[in-house]
Amino acid sequence: MKKIVIIFLAIISILTFSLAVYYGFTHRRGVPVPAEEEERVALEAPFIDKEIDFSKEIDGSFWEELPGKKIKLLYQVMVLPWPKVITPEVTVKVFHNAGDIYFYFLWQDDTENKITGINKFSDACAAMFPLDEKTQTPTLMMGFLGRANIWHWKASRDKEYWQKPQEVEAYADFYYPFEDKETLVVSKEVVKSAVNDLISIRVGTVTPKETQDVQGRGFWNNGIWQVVMRRKLNAAEPHDDAGFVQGKKRLCAFAVWNGEKGDRGGRKSISDWVELVIK
Repeated sequence: MKKIVIIFLAIISILTFSLAVYYGFTHRRGVPVPAEEEERVALEAPFIDKEIDFSKEIDGSFWEELPGKKIKLLYQVMVLPWPKVITPEVTVKVFHNAGDIYFYFLWQDDTENKITGINKFSDACAAMFPLDEKTQTPTLMMGFLGRANIWHWKASRDKEYWQKPQEVEAYADFYYPFEDKETLVVSKEVVKSAVNDLISIRVGTVTPKETQDVQGRGFWNNGIWQVVMRRKLNAAEPHDDAGFVQGKKRLCAFAVWNGEKGDRGGRKSISDWVELVIK
């Protein structure tokens, strides 16, 4: 009887040890925490018989009455330690008049940054539209694994396009071998819009399109940025332009840059995918 008890205790000890080893191995990277998947935000774009005149200031009364969505933003993870949220949300509203589609952005920013220079960066916002039917949705980097059309508004570009200051920024191109009459060539991009219409295939491939079809304008007042972008409802180049078809849905995502906090390039606040519904 005593021998049976010893054997039984030995078996229990072995099983307990084995379970402890198994648990430690399977949870060596931490204990998994169940996370509920958030419901994707649906943003409607109704038909409204109206045109926006970009030569004037933004009509606050019109946009206040138009329903929209507050889109949650998360800061783009770059390196450890991960930074805190800089711009927690952006309000987005959309409508179309059967000819053009308009996107309205509103977010809080204590400072207006529209002059670039050494350690000076511009405030900005962007909308991204995947072009491939089979979109790889997990990656949101404004240049994800797949083709995308990106509309990138910058406060500095807006100032240059609409205010046309006497002093404009330029950069120098150094050529080798140097030419007698062209040692230092000063180059300047001709800005056709306050919004840069971009195409991306994957991370690090954001490139301006030859055709710049997106227009826009932004105003900062008392810690609030308001930006409106406009483009034809139908895609001029279906291969490279985001298309918007009445009665259909499409994915989009948004981003905001705070120049005062050093945001530029990949440093920005980004949203998850939003489902745009064209009414």
